[in-house]
Amino acid sequence: MQSRPLQITFVLALIAFAVFAAWYVFSWLFRSILGLDKALASAIIAAFVAVFSLIFAYWKEREKARQEAHREKKVEVYSIFFEIVFRLVKDSKNAEGAQAYVTSTELQDALIDLMKGVLAYGSPLVVLAMGRWKLAGEHSANKQIILIGDILLAMRQDLGLSNRGLTNRNIHQVYVSDDVEAFLKGTN
Repeated sequence: MQSRPLQITFVLALIAFAVFAAWYVFSWLFRSILGLDKALASAIIAAFVAVFSLIFAYWKEREKARQEAHREKKVEVYSIFFEIVFRLVKDSKNAEGAQAYVTSTELQDALIDLMKGVLAYGSPLVVLAMGRWKLAGEHSANKQIILIGDILLAMRQDLGLSNRGLTNRNIHQVYVSDDVEAFLKGTN
């Protein structure tokens, strides 16, 4: 138990030393540059800015390339979820068809493929939203609708789409003919 305070003290001392060392190096560089000829000092500053800009641009480009490389696979994985949701909405008009799909191996296989894809390609928001939906299990229809809305919003955000003005409730209005907000308020 006593090692924990010692570890915290050591880490804080290490951070303080790192800050002091960084400040010392920065002030030494600053004094050194100010002591140089003005033309040389401005050239050195410009070189630092140019190198920093190149490193930053390279880093951003690599991040963008990584995101684009996974985007197609994400769309493919997220399409599985969309197919499940829209199939359930379509089959909900026929109670027997909906129940048959819910208990089918087709749905179970699709859910397994979806979970594998989400774990491999989904953002942390999508993985967490999917986990909350799976944990909810047999909760009320309201809870399921809200959790599915969370998943849809997380998937849209992961694909780089804007969610401005959308909530986990009103996103369903695209494919449901009834007023979702009124339905959720009426069944609470």
